[in-house]
Amino acid sequence: MDLSTLMPQQLQIVKTLDRPLFVSAGAGSGKTFTLTRRIVYALSPESGPFVEHLDQVLAITFTKDAAAEIRDRVRRALIDEGMDEEALTVDDAWISTIHGMCSRILRAHALELGIDPEFTVLTDTDELMDQAVEHVLGRATAPDAAPELAASLKALYAWYPMAGEGGSFGGGTTIKGLVRDLLELSSQLPGGMDDARVARGQADTSALADAYRAALGASKAATEKAQTALDAIDAFEASGKTMEDAARLMMSCTMPRASKAFPKEQVELLKAEAADAFINIVLACGGPALDALVGLARSVEAEYRALKAAQSALDNNDLLRMAYEALRDYPAIRAAYEGRFKMVMIDEFQDTDQMQVDLIRYLTGAGERALCTVGDAQQSIYRFRGAEVEVFRRQERKVGSSAAPEATAVADAPAGELVKLVRNFRSHDEVLRYVARVFDGDDGGLMQGFLDLEASDGRKDTLVADASRRQALFVAGGSTQERTQAKARAIAERFRALADAGQPQGGMVLLLGRMTNADVYAQAFRDQGLDCVIAGGSVFAQAAEVQTVRALVCALANPADTAQGLMPLLASPMFALGVQEFLALATKLDSETGETSRRNIDVGIMSDSDVPGLQDLPLVTRAREVLRYALRRVGRDSFAAIAHDVVNASGWFVRLAQRGPEGKAIAANVLKALDAVAEEEAEFGNSPRSIALAFDRFLAGKEAPGALNEEGDGAVRIMTVHASKGLEYPVVAVAECFGVRKSSGAAQMGRVEGGAQVVALPARFDGVKLADGTFVKGDDVKKQFEHAFKGKGTSLWLPPELMEDVCATGSPAEAFARLRNDDLRLSLEERARLLYVAMTRARELVILAMDAGVSRGKVTAPTFDVETDLTYDVLRRILPTDALDMPQLDADRLVFDNSQPGDYELISLSDFTFGEQAFEANASLDAEGRLVRGDAEAEGADTAADRPVAPGPADPSPDALELAYPQAAGVRMGICPFPVRDSYSYSSIAAALHAEAEDRAAETRVPMDEAGDDAESDGSEMTDADVAAVEPAGNPMALGSAFHAACQWLIEMGADALPAERADALARLWHLTPEQRQRFDAALDRWLKSSVRAELLAWPCIRAEVPFFSLGCEDKDIARYGAYAEGAIDALATDPADPSRALVIDYKTGGTPDETPGQLLEKHALQARVYADVLHKAGVETVTVKFVRVEQADPTLFVKPAEPQVVTYNF
Repeated sequence: MDLSTLMPQQLQIVKTLDRPLFVSAGAGSGKTFTLTRRIVYALSPESGPFVEHLDQVLAITFTKDAAAEIRDRVRRALIDEGMDEEALTVDDAWISTIHGMCSRILRAHALELGIDPEFTVLTDTDELMDQAVEHVLGRATAPDAAPELAASLKALYAWYPMAGEGGSFGGGTTIKGLVRDLLELSSQLPGGMDDARVARGQADTSALADAYRAALGASKAATEKAQTALDAIDAFEASGKTMEDAARLMMSCTMPRASKAFPKEQVELLKAEAADAFINIVLACGGPALDALVGLARSVEAEYRALKAAQSALDNNDLLRMAYEALRDYPAIRAAYEGRFKMVMIDEFQDTDQMQVDLIRYLTGAGERALCTVGDAQQSIYRFRGAEVEVFRRQERKVGSSAAPEATAVADAPAGELVKLVRNFRSHDEVLRYVARVFDGDDGGLMQGFLDLEASDGRKDTLVADASRRQALFVAGGSTQERTQAKARAIAERFRALADAGQPQGGMVLLLGRMTNADVYAQAFRDQGLDCVIAGGSVFAQAAEVQTVRALVCALANPADTAQGLMPLLASPMFALGVQEFLALATKLDSETGETSRRNIDVGIMSDSDVPGLQDLPLVTRAREVLRYALRRVGRDSFAAIAHDVVNASGWFVRLAQRGPEGKAIAANVLKALDAVAEEEAEFGNSPRSIALAFDRFLAGKEAPGALNEEGDGAVRIMTVHASKGLEYPVVAVAECFGVRKSSGAAQMGRVEGGAQVVALPARFDGVKLADGTFVKGDDVKKQFEHAFKGKGTSLWLPPELMEDVCATGSPAEAFARLRNDDLRLSLEERARLLYVAMTRARELVILAMDAGVSRGKVTAPTFDVETDLTYDVLRRILPTDALDMPQLDADRLVFDNSQPGDYELISLSDFTFGEQAFEANASLDAEGRLVRGDAEAEGADTAADRPVAPGPADPSPDALELAYPQAAGVRMGICPFPVRDSYSYSSIAAALHAEAEDRAAETRVPMDEAGDDAESDGSEMTDADVAAVEPAGNPMALGSAFHAACQWLIEMGADALPAERADALARLWHLTPEQRQRFDAALDRWLKSSVRAELLAWPCIRAEVPFFSLGCEDKDIARYGAYAEGAIDALATDPADPSRALVIDYKTGGTPDETPGQLLEKHALQARVYADVLHKAGVETVTVKFVRVEQADPTLFVKPAEPQVVTYNF
C-alpha cells in the first residue's frame, strides 16, 4: 500500500493501531482522507493485517452525509488496493452516526430488551413534544379538570402567564414554554425528570436582619430605612409566609445611602444579603407553584413517552440511553460487543457528549486500546444539541497524560499518542494569518490554546480578481434594520466588484449566524445584478414562491377569497398580471346600457365580458383558461394534482428554468410546497378547506428550503454557518455572527454533574397592600425583586465577588446567577468558534461585516458590549490601534503589512464619538434602502433616470404587480351590488350577536403627511384641503375613530406626544363636538402615560392598523359566520428575533365603570379569539391580547395619573 504521499503526522495516525490515539485536526487538514487511509491500511497485509474484516471496524461520525462520504471513500480505496471482496461489504460496515450504531444494536437485541424490532426513529421531535405539552395543558385547563390539578395550575399561573406577554425580565417565560423546555432537558437525562433538581429556598431572614442592624445609627435616613426593614422582617417571621408576605417584605427593604458611618462596602454587602434572601424567601413561599411546575413537567414527560409508544417510535435520546443501558445491564449483550471491534474511530469528537463517550467505552476494549478520537475543539458549534466541548478536552488531557514520559504504566492500558494535524490544504496563507490574528489567544486573540494552521505549498490558487484577500467593514449607528441593510449593501458591492474583476459568482458565499435577515441580503445581491440562492435556514415559508403556492391553494379552496387567494396569485410571477389586467378583471360592462361598474376579480375570472380598451389582454386570457379549468375540477379530481397542473399550465416552471441557478432554487421550493399539499390531501382527503388549513399549519413549522445548489452554478449563496460545515468556497463573507443575547428568562436550567439543575423564579407578582395601607402594583413588586439578581443598569446587587461570602452552599441565588452567567459565557465562546468555522470555509478571500449601535444622550458612542458581542475584540485585533490599544475606527486598511486602502471601511449612519475622536455620519440609506455615501441626499440625490440599473436575471415577464396606472380607457363607472363574500369581521359577528361592536366609525383613511419624516416637519400638519366631512358632527363613533387615528400616527411617526395641530386637525376631520374633544384629550393623555403603552413600546417592532384576511376560525361558535376572517389590528407588537410571540393592543373608547372584570372578560372574549386565531395561523405560537379601555380608570389601582382599565387574554 502506497503511503508515500502522506505527511508525517498523517502517516503516524495511519500506522498507530494498537494504542489510544487522539487527533486534533484543524480545519481543512484532510482528516477524512487520513481516516480513510487508516481503515484501508488496517485491512492491508502491510499492517498484519491488523483487522481481518471490515466488520471489525467501528467508525462513528456526526452526520449521515459524513458517514456516507467515508463509506464511499473506503469503498474506492479498497478497490484501488485490490481488496474487491472487502469493498462489497462496505454498505454493511459499522460506519454510521452514533445514533445509527445504537439503532443497530437495539434492533439486533430487541427481543431481549423487550422492544419492537420494527421501531421507527424520530428525526424531528418538535411536533410530538408540542403535542405532549398541548395535551397535558389542555386537560389541566378543561372545565372538567380534576380539582387538585386545576388548583396547582392556578398556583403556577400566579407566577407565569400561560402564553407570552411583553416586558423585560421574564417576559418570555410562560407555563407552556417552561414545561416544553423541561421536557427537552429531561429527555436528554438518563433518569428523565428524576435527574432534574428544581431549586427550593429557605425563608431565613437572619443574615438580612444582621445586615440591616449594622445600618442603625449610621444616619437618620439610614436608621429609618433599617428600622422599617427590621419591622417588616419581624412581621414576615410572624406571618404565614405566603407570596403576599414575601412581597410586603421586599417592598419594605430599601437601601440606605453610603456614608462614613455606613460606607459603600457595607451598602454593597447589604444589597447582596437582600438579593440572596429575596430569592430564597420567594422560592420558599412559592412552594405550591414549584410543586405544580414539577407535576406538570412529569405529566408532560409521561405523555411524550406515551405518544412515542403509540407510534412504536424512539427519539435520538432514547437510542443513546437504551443502548447504553443494554450494554451496562445485560452481560450477554455486553459480551457480544466487548471484543468485536479491533478499531474504533470517532470523528467530529468535539460534538459529542459524556453519555456518548461512556457508551463507546463499552466497545473499545481494555484500556481503550482500540479508540481513536478525531476532532477540533475550535469547530465545536453544536452546543444547542447537547455537545460538550469539555468532553473533547478531557479526553485530550487523558491521552496526553498517558503519553507523557513520566506517566506510570497501567496494566492493559498502553500509552496513548497525541497527534496534531496543522497543515491546511484549503486556504491561502493570508486567509490563515487573518484567522490567526483574530483567534490566537497567546497573542491576544479570542481563543486560548489556539491550534494555528499552516498553508500547504501545493494548493491551487483560484482567486481570479486582483483583490485583497482580507477585508472588513464596520457599520455604526442607525437602527438594527438600517445597519443590516447597510451591511447587506456593502457586501453586495464588494461581491459585485469581484464579479466585475472576473471572479465567478458561484464561488461566493455569505455565511450568517442566523437567517432572520437573509432576505435583506438576498435583495441587496439581486439589486447588484447578482444571482442569489438562499441555501440554508428555516426560511422556506417566507419565500415568495411558497407564498405564491399558498395563494394558489387559497384560490382553489375559495375563489371569493381574493385577498389571500386570487389577488396575490394573479400578481405573482405565476401569472404576472399588472394594473391594466386587474382593471379589466375588476370592471363590469352592462351590455344594455353601456355603463361600467365594479366587480370582484373572481367574477372577472369567470366572465369574458370586458370593457372596450381592456379586451383580449393575453395575460388575462391565459389566467382565465388555466384557472377556469382548474376550478371546474375542484371536488372531482385530486386537489394536489390540480394545483400541480395549474403551475405547469401557467408556464411558470419554463420561465424559472430560463433564470438559471436562482430559478432552479425557486422551482425546488415550489415542488416542495406542492409535495406538502399532496401529503395534506393524503391525510385529510379531498377537502379543499381542510387542505388549506393543514397547509397553513405546515408552513407555520420550521422548514428548510427545497434545495441546496452545488458550487459552480453561477449564483451567490446565502447559508448558515452550520450548513456550511464541511464545505469550502473561494470567497466568503461573514455577517450576523458576532453577538449573543443575554438570557432574560425567569428560569435558568442547565446540565450539572449527575443530572440537571433548574432555578425557576416568578416572572410576575400580584399587587399587595403594605402595613401602612398603601397598595403596591404587582409590576412594582416585580421591579423590586428584579434588583435581587439584576440590579439597576450595570450595578448588580449580587456580584460574583460577593457570592461566596453571602450565599450558602447550594444557594438558589448563586445557582441562578451561575447558570445564567455560565450560559452567557459558553454561548459567547461558541459564537467565537462559529466565527472560526465561517472564516475557515474560505479558500482565497474573507470579508468580515460587523456593526454596533450608537448610544443616545450627551455622549454618543458605539454600544460595544464585550460580554455579549465579539465585535470590539475583533476590531481591536484587525485594525491599527492607538496608544490605549483602542482600534482606529477611521482607518482605511487593516493591520496587515500588505493591506490596501479600502480593505476596511467605516460606514457611519450617525455622528458618534469613540475615545477622544469625533466621527460624523458618512453614509445614509435612501428611500429604497440603497446605501448612499458621503454628503449625498438620501432622498432623491439621483433620479431614476440618472441611476445606473444593475443587470438582473433574464425574465421578460414581470414578477410583481407594477404600481402604475394605464391610459384612460374611456369608460363610465356605475354602481352594482357586491357578491356575497364568505368572510366575517368582528363587527359583523358582534352585530349578529347584538354584542357591543367597536366604538369606531367606518373605515376612512386619515391623510398622513408624506413629509412626516422630513427634517423640517414633524408630520403634524394637515391642510384644510385634507379635512373632509366624513361624518356629521356629534356622531357617537367619531371619538373612537379620531382616537384610533391619533394612536396610528403616534406609532407610525415614532412620536411620544400628539402635536396640538394634529389633534386639532383630527377633531376637524371627524367633526368632534366640544364634549367629544375633551374626552379625546383625556383619553389620549391617559393612554400616553399608561404602563400598558410603555409595555407596548418595549417591543422591537410595533405596527399600527395591521390589516388581515385569513382562513377562518375553526371554533364552531365563530366558523358559522364565514370561512374567512378580515379586519385590522389596532397595534401589533412582535419581535423579529422571536417570531413565536406577539402582543395585540385594541383601544376601546366609551364604556361604563359599572362592568365587572368577569363581564369584561366575557364581553371581549370573542374578538380576542378572532385576533388570536389569525395570528396563530400566521405562525405565532403565543398571543397576548389586551383591550385598553382608555376612558375608564382601573378601579384596582390607586395611582395617579390613573391607569386605563386593561382586559387581558393569553392564547
